[in-house]
Amino acid sequence: MTLQTLINTYPDSEFIARAKLGVADSCTRGRDTALQQAEIEYKDFKTFFPNMPEAAEAQLKVANIHYEQMEKPDRDFTHAMRAEDEYRADSEYPDSKLVRGETAAAEVQEVLADREYAIGRFYYLRLAYPAAIARLKTLVERYPLYSGADESLFLLGKRTRARSMRSGRTRG
Repeated sequence: MTLQTLINTYPDSEFIARAKLGVADSCTRGRDTALQQAEIEYKDFKTFFPNMPEAAEAQLKVANIHYEQMEKPDRDFTHAMRAEDEYRADSEYPDSKLVRGETAAAEVQEVLADREYAIGRFYYLRLAYPAAIARLKTLVERYPLYSGADESLFLLGKRTRARSMRSGRTRG
């Protein structure tokens, strides 16, 4: 409340930017509604102060909000998708001295890739090969560093080999 009063009372103060970040930071200690408010505050900060070094910090904090709310691969993937998008947007600030969320971004991609693999494997086991191939190809192309890429490629190769054998195009 004190920071909001400062912002409203002294709109031309040199401390407005830090006060806005402080308001956003205070919202990150809450639950869903507070986290949504924090995201709004961080994005407002980036809008009003895009050239400040703290803009990169605000972007990273938005990505981290979604990372913290991310579910397991077999659950709702909304926050994982949003975290991936926000970590990608973090590349807008290449000169930032902040440690990038590269590890967290890799974990987000692993969760999303696990989800794609599970769906592709589901289709494969149900003999819905076109759907399985589409999912697994997308997985391999979009997430090349996925830890289960070998299994995905195996299923793709197994299906492709079976198809070519039926059509008589086998290699000796």
